[in-house]
Amino acid sequence: MKGLSLDECSAYLAIVQRLKRSCKFYDTHVHPYEVLFDRFSYGDEAADLDLLSLPGKFYTAPSVAPLVFPENMDFQDIPESRRLQGIWIMLFRKIYGNVGERVFADHMNLCGMDKVLMLPVPLESCNAADFDSRMRWVKQLYSNEDKFWIAGGIPAALRGEEIKPYAAALKDHYGIKAMKCHQVVSGIDLGSGDRKEWLEELFAACNELQLPLILHGGKNNLYYGKSRSNFGSLEHLKDVDLSLCGVPLVLAHAGCHRCSTQEIVQEVLPLLIRMLKRHSNLYVDISGLGFESLKLVLQSVDGDRILFGSDALYAAQWEAVMMIMHALKELGRKLEESFVEIASINPEKTIFRDGGSHVEVSDNQMESVFGAGAGEVAAGSVQEGSGFIGATESDSGAGVLGFGGPETGDQSR
Repeated sequence: MKGLSLDECSAYLAIVQRLKRSCKFYDTHVHPYEVLFDRFSYGDEAADLDLLSLPGKFYTAPSVAPLVFPENMDFQDIPESRRLQGIWIMLFRKIYGNVGERVFADHMNLCGMDKVLMLPVPLESCNAADFDSRMRWVKQLYSNEDKFWIAGGIPAALRGEEIKPYAAALKDHYGIKAMKCHQVVSGIDLGSGDRKEWLEELFAACNELQLPLILHGGKNNLYYGKSRSNFGSLEHLKDVDLSLCGVPLVLAHAGCHRCSTQEIVQEVLPLLIRMLKRHSNLYVDISGLGFESLKLVLQSVDGDRILFGSDALYAAQWEAVMMIMHALKELGRKLEESFVEIASINPEKTIFRDGGSHVEVSDNQMESVFGAGAGEVAAGSVQEGSGFIGATESDSGAGVLGFGGPETGDQSR
């Protein structure tokens, strides 16, 4: 399998740190908690706490290590079973065993990210009050707007006419900077005419409130079985007038989530390219892609329509940075210029409109990199956290769990 040595990773990170002297870098796809099942509860946190942990989980800051690139799996050959949920939850408990500003700030400092967009997601069973409680928790835990911008979401239970008032309330109360729609997790079947109309109502709300929209793109997750197959597929989006959104619309995972390489080449990319030509407000992020899939997207989509996203913490943020830099190198691109475009210029003009400046990159190619600057990047010290708030893990996956009513202010996660 392909990968990078520790020295290669350090050299790439040294480039990012040098570029940071004159530009900001942004991650447009980060999840502040485990969104697919939303079953972890971290207890009652103090207002100034920057780290929460599940029982038995102790925090160690991330560090650079040799990297093996994740590749696409043939998902067609994996049996669909609800028992997969248990396997995934054990994995997610490990990677989301710690959350809070310190956790994400350590990841960001390691790989040179200045600001991230946090993407909360309402489960299908979540109602408006549930998600409002979740948003209060996210806003309290990630309050530093210099590093963390927060998106909102619309519970699927809301009717079309309720979308705009609810989105406006999220903007007023929590200062959201964008909207996130995850059709699979929220149970929004865009193969239904009613749901396409629902999505158009969301477009209208985003347009009026000037909130960019991040829209999940790709196939269903295995643990949902066939019941949500292709809820977020491009086949269901191709006939929707995405231009109605009126603001930047970012198709997450470049529409390739859980698609095989063959599907990406034969189906997804031809359709994606047509959609990009038709809708000038459409962009893609490159989160959650295998290495070969990432290269295919970089080859096929114009650089000015691509935004960096990591899908952290489901994937390590620094690994996502390494993968895109190495992919650009293998494709023979101008590494510094292309990385700045994807991770700085494009996110800033579409989402992070805070007036950062950009570096003037040279025409230097990647050949001049290795051997120069290796080891210049702080890899993150290994430290044991202490004094964690106690937490419990719910056995039930229904709803958004662990909250008191909106009047109590109880944020018991």
